[in-house]
Amino acid sequence: MPADGRECPPVGRRFLILPRRFREVSTVEGSPPDSASRPKRSVPEGLWLQCPSCLQTLYRKQVEANLRVCPECDHHFYVSAHQRIAQLLDEESFEEWYADIRPTDPLGFVDKRPYRERLQAEQKKTGLTEACVVGRGYLRGRPLVLGVTDSAFIMGSMGSVVGEKLTRAIEDAMKLDLPLVIVSASGGGARMHEGILSLMQMAKVSA
Repeated sequence: MPADGRECPPVGRRFLILPRRFREVSTVEGSPPDSASRPKRSVPEGLWLQCPSCLQTLYRKQVEANLRVCPECDHHFYVSAHQRIAQLLDEESFEEWYADIRPTDPLGFVDKRPYRERLQAEQKKTGLTEACVVGRGYLRGRPLVLGVTDSAFIMGSMGSVVGEKLTRAIEDAMKLDLPLVIVSASGGGARMHEGILSLMQMAKVSA
């Protein structure tokens, strides 16, 4: 047994016994911190998205640059009205018209929920007042009138406001002698919540 009272290691095994001062490891100023104390880098939300078709994780900016089409499998992502306007027109050239026209509830319609509540929920979800956005913009420096519907707002169905906006856009394009472009992303047909006021919009727009 050594003079300091410590037990000797078993026979057949070799140990390196360090003095106590070497066993106490202290952090030296300027040395890199260990992984536990190193601050974690935060990743901004919305930087990546997953393709529902091929399940690849994609860089969002790459998808936007590819017009919201998956670069791996050509899956087409949903395109909102404002995203479509940005794809088509010169940057910051769009002036929205008739944004103050709001839908009403002439029938007091109720299915799973009152129509008024449904409208408020759709407006909050999409940031739109209705399923259609119309206005004037420039395409490669040339003025035009543009109308775009959005399927996220009650499936882009045609209510009284959608029909009125599209009709006014058509009439204004004729008055200003400008080209008219309408992009239909609708899949809901006539909006049943507004009854005959919805049905008559199809005839009004096509007249």
